[in-house]
Amino acid sequence: MVPITGENLSSWVDVMCELIPRFTQGFESQFGYPPGENALVGATPGAESEGKASLVAAGVSGDLLSFYEQVERLSLPDLDSGFFIHSAVEVVNGDQPTILAGDVNDSIVVFGSDGGGGLFALGATQGNVYSLSGGSLIGDTYETGRHGAKIISRDLWGFLESLRGELTNSIAHR
Repeated sequence: MVPITGENLSSWVDVMCELIPRFTQGFESQFGYPPGENALVGATPGAESEGKASLVAAGVSGDLLSFYEQVERLSLPDLDSGFFIHSAVEVVNGDQPTILAGDVNDSIVVFGSDGGGGLFALGATQGNVYSLSGGSLIGDTYETGRHGAKIISRDLWGFLESLRGELTNSIAHR
Protein backbone atom coordinates (compact mmCIF):
# COMPACT_ATOMS: atom_id res chain seq x y z
CA MET A 1 0.00 0.00 0.00
CA VAL A 2 1.51 3.31 -1.11
CA PRO A 3 0.29 6.38 0.77
CA ILE A 4 -0.30 9.54 -1.20
CA THR A 5 2.14 12.29 -0.32
CA GLY A 6 2.34 15.85 -1.57
CA GLU A 7 5.46 14.95 -3.53
CA ASN A 8 4.26 11.81 -5.32
CA LEU A 9 0.88 13.39 -6.06
CA SER A 10 2.51 16.56 -7.45
CA SER A 11 4.59 14.40 -9.76
CA TRP A 12 1.48 12.44 -10.84
CA VAL A 13 -0.42 15.69 -11.53
CA ASP A 14 2.47 17.02 -13.63
CA VAL A 15 2.61 13.83 -15.70
CA MET A 16 -1.16 13.75 -16.22
CA CYS A 17 -1.16 17.42 -17.27
CA GLU A 18 1.47 16.55 -19.91
CA LEU A 19 -0.32 13.40 -21.11
CA ILE A 20 -3.86 14.75 -21.48
CA PRO A 21 -3.08 17.25 -24.30
CA ARG A 22 -1.08 14.54 -26.09
CA PHE A 23 -4.06 12.21 -25.74
CA THR A 24 -6.49 14.71 -27.32
CA GLN A 25 -4.08 15.82 -30.05
CA GLY A 26 -5.23 14.26 -33.31
CA PHE A 27 -8.19 12.62 -31.58
CA GLU A 28 -10.81 13.94 -34.00
CA SER A 29 -8.87 12.92 -37.11
CA GLN A 30 -8.45 9.41 -35.72
CA PHE A 31 -11.96 8.83 -34.38
CA GLY A 32 -14.07 11.15 -36.55
CA TYR A 33 -15.54 13.19 -33.70
CA PRO A 34 -14.11 15.78 -31.34
CA PRO A 35 -12.90 14.74 -27.90
CA GLY A 36 -14.90 15.59 -24.82
CA GLU A 37 -13.51 17.63 -21.95
CA ASN A 38 -10.44 15.60 -20.99
CA ALA A 39 -8.91 17.64 -18.17
CA LEU A 40 -7.31 17.60 -14.78
CA VAL A 41 -8.41 20.66 -12.82
CA GLY A 42 -6.08 21.61 -10.01
CA ALA A 43 -7.40 22.71 -6.63
CA THR A 44 -7.89 26.46 -6.39
CA PRO A 45 -5.78 27.97 -3.61
CA GLY A 46 -8.04 28.58 -0.64
CA ALA A 47 -10.88 26.52 -2.07
CA GLU A 48 -9.10 23.27 -1.23
CA SER A 49 -9.30 24.08 2.49
CA GLU A 50 -13.08 24.57 2.17
CA GLY A 51 -13.37 21.30 0.28
CA LYS A 52 -11.15 19.56 2.82
CA ALA A 53 -13.25 20.86 5.72
CA SER A 54 -16.44 19.55 4.11
CA LEU A 55 -14.79 16.17 3.43
CA VAL A 56 -13.57 15.90 7.04
CA ALA A 57 -17.06 16.81 8.28
CA ALA A 58 -18.43 14.00 6.08
CA GLY A 59 -15.97 11.51 7.61
CA VAL A 60 -13.49 11.33 4.73
CA SER A 61 -9.85 10.90 5.73
CA GLY A 62 -6.43 9.80 4.50
CA ASP A 63 -5.40 9.59 0.88
CA LEU A 64 -8.62 11.03 -0.52
CA LEU A 65 -8.08 14.19 1.54
CA SER A 66 -4.50 14.41 0.27
CA PHE A 67 -5.75 14.02 -3.29
CA TYR A 68 -8.24 16.87 -3.00
CA GLU A 69 -5.58 19.18 -1.58
CA GLN A 70 -4.07 19.29 -5.08
CA VAL A 71 -6.80 18.20 -7.49
CA GLU A 72 -10.31 19.56 -7.82
CA ARG A 73 -11.48 16.98 -10.37
CA LEU A 74 -10.38 14.77 -13.26
CA SER A 75 -12.37 14.17 -16.43
CA LEU A 76 -11.30 11.60 -19.03
CA PRO A 77 -14.48 10.83 -20.99
CA ASP A 78 -12.59 9.52 -24.03
CA LEU A 79 -10.29 7.11 -22.23
CA ASP A 80 -11.80 3.63 -22.50
CA SER A 81 -15.44 4.00 -21.42
CA GLY A 82 -14.60 7.15 -19.44
CA PHE A 83 -13.10 7.96 -16.06
CA PHE A 84 -14.24 10.77 -13.80
CA ILE A 85 -13.01 11.75 -10.36
CA HIS A 86 -15.63 14.06 -8.93
CA SER A 87 -14.94 17.28 -7.07
CA ALA A 88 -14.94 17.29 -3.27
CA VAL A 89 -18.23 19.21 -3.39
CA GLU A 90 -19.81 16.46 -5.51
CA VAL A 91 -18.42 13.79 -3.18
CA VAL A 92 -19.94 15.45 -0.12
CA ASN A 93 -23.18 16.76 -1.66
CA GLY A 94 -23.84 13.89 -4.05
CA ASP A 95 -26.55 11.45 -3.14
CA GLN A 96 -24.18 8.48 -3.15
CA PRO A 97 -24.06 5.30 -1.08
CA THR A 98 -21.88 5.18 2.03
CA ILE A 99 -22.28 1.49 2.80
CA LEU A 100 -21.40 -1.48 0.60
CA ALA A 101 -23.34 -4.67 1.39
CA GLY A 102 -23.47 -8.11 -0.20
CA ASP A 103 -20.38 -10.03 -1.29
CA VAL A 104 -18.31 -7.26 0.29
CA ASN A 105 -19.28 -5.29 3.38
CA ASP A 106 -17.52 -1.98 3.91
CA SER A 107 -18.06 1.71 4.57
CA ILE A 108 -17.33 3.57 1.34
CA VAL A 109 -16.84 7.01 -0.14
CA VAL A 110 -17.91 7.27 -3.77
CA PHE A 111 -15.41 9.59 -5.43
CA GLY A 112 -15.83 8.90 -9.14
CA SER A 113 -17.62 7.20 -11.97
CA ASP A 114 -17.07 5.74 -15.40
CA GLY A 115 -18.91 6.47 -18.63
CA GLY A 116 -21.10 3.40 -18.30
CA GLY A 117 -22.90 4.20 -15.05
CA GLY A 118 -20.44 2.47 -12.74
CA LEU A 119 -19.09 4.09 -9.59
CA PHE A 120 -15.63 4.21 -8.04
CA ALA A 121 -15.56 4.00 -4.25
CA LEU A 122 -12.84 3.99 -1.63
CA GLY A 123 -13.35 1.47 1.16
CA ALA A 124 -12.77 2.51 4.76
CA THR A 125 -11.77 -0.91 6.08
CA GLN A 126 -8.66 -1.66 4.00
CA GLY A 127 -8.47 1.27 1.58
CA ASN A 128 -9.49 -0.79 -1.46
CA VAL A 129 -10.86 0.99 -4.50
CA TYR A 130 -14.04 -0.69 -5.73
CA SER A 131 -15.74 -0.54 -9.09
CA LEU A 132 -19.48 -0.75 -8.42
CA SER A 133 -21.98 -1.74 -11.09
CA GLY A 134 -25.15 -3.74 -11.31
CA GLY A 135 -26.10 -3.31 -7.67
CA SER A 136 -29.12 -1.77 -6.02
CA LEU A 137 -29.12 1.53 -4.17
CA ILE A 138 -31.35 1.31 -1.12
CA GLY A 139 -31.07 4.45 0.98
CA ASP A 140 -27.36 4.92 1.64
CA THR A 141 -26.53 1.25 0.99
CA TYR A 142 -25.24 -0.17 -2.29
CA GLU A 143 -26.28 -3.83 -2.31
CA THR A 144 -24.34 -6.09 -4.63
CA GLY A 145 -24.75 -9.52 -6.03
CA ARG A 146 -21.94 -11.84 -7.02
CA HIS A 147 -20.17 -9.41 -9.33
CA GLY A 148 -21.45 -5.96 -8.33
CA ALA A 149 -18.32 -4.89 -6.42
CA LYS A 150 -14.87 -5.54 -7.83
CA ILE A 151 -11.66 -4.53 -6.14
CA ILE A 152 -9.77 -2.71 -8.88
CA SER A 153 -6.93 -1.44 -6.71
CA ARG A 154 -5.59 -2.06 -3.22
CA ASP A 155 -5.34 1.68 -2.59
CA LEU A 156 -6.09 5.07 -4.11
CA TRP A 157 -2.51 5.52 -5.30
CA GLY A 158 -2.73 2.28 -7.30
CA PHE A 159 -5.96 3.51 -8.89
CA LEU A 160 -4.35 6.83 -9.86
CA GLU A 161 -1.32 5.06 -11.28
CA SER A 162 -3.57 2.73 -13.31
CA LEU A 163 -5.24 5.80 -14.87
CA ARG A 164 -1.81 7.21 -15.73
CA GLY A 165 -0.78 3.88 -17.23
CA GLU A 166 -3.95 3.54 -19.27
CA LEU A 167 -3.55 7.08 -20.61
CA THR A 168 0.10 6.42 -21.48
CA ASN A 169 -0.77 3.15 -23.25
CA SER A 170 -3.59 4.78 -25.19
CA ILE A 171 -1.19 7.43 -26.52
CA ALA A 172 1.48 4.85 -27.37
CA HIS A 173 -0.95 2.63 -29.33
CA ARG A 174 -2.31 5.23 -31.71
